[in-house]
Amino acid sequence: MQLETDRLVLREFYESDYPALRAIESLAETHHYEQVAIPAEEMTRSYLLNAITRAAEQPRVDFRLALTIRPADDVRGRIKLQRLRPEAAEWEIGWVMHKNDWGKGYATEAAGAMLGFAFSELGVHRVVAFCNALNTASYRVMEKLGMQRDGLLRQSLWWNGQWVDECVYAILERDWKQQE
Repeated sequence: MQLETDRLVLREFYESDYPALRAIESLAETHHYEQVAIPAEEMTRSYLLNAITRAAEQPRVDFRLALTIRPADDVRGRIKLQRLRPEAAEWEIGWVMHKNDWGKGYATEAAGAMLGFAFSELGVHRVVAFCNALNTASYRVMEKLGMQRDGLLRQSLWWNGQWVDECVYAILERDWKQQE
């Protein structure tokens, strides 16, 4: 599977993407708002192999794609779309960008392509996203996509030696189609 935007290509991962993916995952800034600081190399390799394996599953309910910036094919981020609650046709979206590419609109562009795919190709009813409530950059991306804050999970994340809140954002298929 491959999705393309004006500036990006979202494609399947290859084993040869490991060095570029590890370069992103090994940065403290990548995981600043996450519960896990820097994942071990084995975790990065496991993520990559899992993404490759799941790409072959049918029906496919887990899309983990490499995010590349045209014209290069180097991995600059990753994006996921995975089924969360089948009975509600609800899926979860998430993204990670290399810190050198923050603030350039790439995450919004990539997530927009994934949402379009979810609603037009998969018949998804609702897509949700979660983030540490202190991660304003992440929830601003969600808001730019037209996602609305559904709730605040109070002190649901153990982060930096303390309990912090987690934001829940969502967008419905009808909302997505209205803004197209």
